[in-house]
Amino acid sequence: MKITLNQDNRDVLDFECYPQHLLSVVSNKITSISSNQYLSQFGFGHVEMRVLASIAYRPHQKAVEVCALISIDKAAASRAITKLADAGFLVGVTESPKGKQKRWSLSEAGWELHERFLKTVIVRNTGMTKGIDEAELEAFTQTMHKLMANLSQMEQKLV
Repeated sequence: MKITLNQDNRDVLDFECYPQHLLSVVSNKITSISSNQYLSQFGFGHVEMRVLASIAYRPHQKAVEVCALISIDKAAASRAITKLADAGFLVGVTESPKGKQKRWSLSEAGWELHERFLKTVIVRNTGMTKGIDEAELEAFTQTMHKLMANLSQMEQKLV
């Protein structure tokens, strides 16, 4: 698929067809909407709620594993984990008495917050995907996984 168009005898990106632009716009809008929603409903922003969701999805994770799962930097993960733990939504356990890296799980209060969060996400997802049939969503999800795999390969070549 062509991602450029000719404008005044010059090639420029065609923002109507350039996947990276479209993904960025969608991602930015989702982040803005969800962050505002999360702050008003739960008192936490987008990053904290993504961290909470990732630990619900895969309990007993170390911070570095959270980073890999949701693609955020260590500092952001650490700040989010600290906020959530200080508020009583996460429980951290070390593997040994002298262990430094904790494995994180949701506390009972964390699971209650996650349940409310999940309801919010489902409602937003329903509104966002309105008019798109299931086959289209499945194809889109498969395409996103292919894009993520391609990006991982590109990233490895840079290292």
